[in-house]
Amino acid sequence: TKGFYMGVYTVTQEEWQAVMGNNPSEFKGEKNLPVEMVSWNDCQEFIKKLREKDKTPYRLPTEAEWEYACRAGTKTPFYFGETISTDQANYKGNQTYGNGKKGVYREKTTPVGSFPANSFGLYDMHGNVWQWCQDWLGDCPQKDVVDPQGPDEGQYRVLRGGSWYFYPQNCRSALRFSHLPGHRNGYIGFRLCFSVE
Repeated sequence: TKGFYMGVYTVTQEEWQAVMGNNPSEFKGEKNLPVEMVSWNDCQEFIKKLREKDKTPYRLPTEAEWEYACRAGTKTPFYFGETISTDQANYKGNQTYGNGKKGVYREKTTPVGSFPANSFGLYDMHGNVWQWCQDWLGDCPQKDVVDPQGPDEGQYRVLRGGSWYFYPQNCRSALRFSHLPGHRNGYIGFRLCFSVE
């Protein structure tokens, strides 16, 4: 029920470098690659510094906000329909989902915005890098909830979206993944959001 803005792209290496003064990413070289090898804790430090610099209340999206933004009004497994192809997203393309066909397994990240956006204008909501969410992992509510958020504490933080390294089914709009908040990997990144106050 509350308005929010979501980053059109995941945070890039250039953006991370401008704020943090370093580039932790495993995959470098091309322009506009997503930053990866960043933990949930690292993201909080980036957000803190960016808030000080930009005076905007950036944060990670809640899991519910992320899925709402990813689906962009759709009810299918992916925002482009019932299946997925490597022309639409970067994932382990030598595997298939549903009636999909095998495609390219790129074995690394691709520059943000390389694939078609959803109807909200958001890119790479499926594949490329998993995206940290603000929430602790918890059970999904069994009844309707307004503006749901995860539990107040936990062990694992939620990740959404799938990645270049994972199977196509991991890219589904509804799929949940999680890791310890200190975990870093070359298939994990994030995007920013902030609330409309």
